[in-house]
Amino acid sequence: MQKIVMGALAVTAGVLGLALGHEQTVHASALPGTAQSAYLRDTTGYVRLKKTMDVGILKKSGKTYKPLIKKKGSLLAVAGLGGSQADKDKKGNIVIRAAFTSGAVHYQRLKQLKYHGMISVPFTKQNFKNVKLKAPVRTLLFQKGTGFKTNDMGLTTPAAFYLTLDNYLQAYSGTAMAKFAPNGGEWRMAANNVWKPTSAAKVTKVTVKGRTTTVDYRTPVKGLPNKKVAKHHYRLTIKDLNQKRSKSFFPVDDTYDSLGTWQNYKVNGKRYFVGNMENGLD
Repeated sequence: MQKIVMGALAVTAGVLGLALGHEQTVHASALPGTAQSAYLRDTTGYVRLKKTMDVGILKKSGKTYKPLIKKKGSLLAVAGLGGSQADKDKKGNIVIRAAFTSGAVHYQRLKQLKYHGMISVPFTKQNFKNVKLKAPVRTLLFQKGTGFKTNDMGLTTPAAFYLTLDNYLQAYSGTAMAKFAPNGGEWRMAANNVWKPTSAAKVTKVTVKGRTTTVDYRTPVKGLPNKKVAKHHYRLTIKDLNQKRSKSFFPVDDTYDSLGTWQNYKVNGKRYFVGNMENGLD
C-alpha cells in the first residue's frame, strides 16, 4: 500500500492515503465497492485493539528497532487510511486499511518508538473498537496567555503544557517552545512531537464535568499554576471559556500573511489558549 508521511496527503491511481500530523480525523470516504459495514468509519481518530497484534509500531532495542506487539485493549491513534481497487476481499469488496501510531504519549515512551508508516492493517470492526477520548482537552497544547501576540521578532512563543494520552502532564518553558515550535503554531500534539519536557508529572486522576476538566497529580509541575490540595496532591482545573477568537497578522500591501484562530481557557484561574496559525495567505 501507499507509504505515508506525517502531515502529508498522498494520492496515487486507485489508492487514497491520508496521514495527519495531528492524528485527529482521517478520510478514505466511500470508495466504490467497499463493504462499509465491515470497517470502522473514516472519521475514526482513536481505537482500542480487540486482540493482541502487530500494527506497525517499532520499539528501540539496543541499536536497532523491533516490532512492538500491542496488547488487547491498547489505545492507538489512526494516522492514515486508504483503499485500492486492486486490493479486494473474497467477496469483491475493497479492503480499507490503516496505519497507526501510539499517539501523543509521554516523552520517555515516545522517544523509543518508530512507525512503519504504511497503510497496511485491515481497519475492521473485528480487530478495532472506535474510541472517543473522555477528556476533550487531552493532547491539546495549552499556551500561556489570551491569544497570539507579536513583538519585534514576530509572533511571541509562550510557555505551554499538555495532557498526554497515557496520563502525564508535560510542561514546556518559553525557551523550550521556541526550540520545538517557534511562534507557537502547534495546537494538538501527536506521535511526531517528540519534545523533551521542561517538567512533567504522572497524573493520578482526570475527571470531566461539562466544560471543565480536573487533573490530579502527586508532584508540582514547574511552570504550571499548581494548586496544592493536600500533601502529595496537586490539581489543575481547566475551564473551557467557550470563547473563540481570530486575528490577522503581518500586513502585506492590502492583505495579511497569517491568520490566527484560538480558543480561550482558564487553568486554575490563569489565562491559556489553544490555537492554530495559518500562514501564507493570498
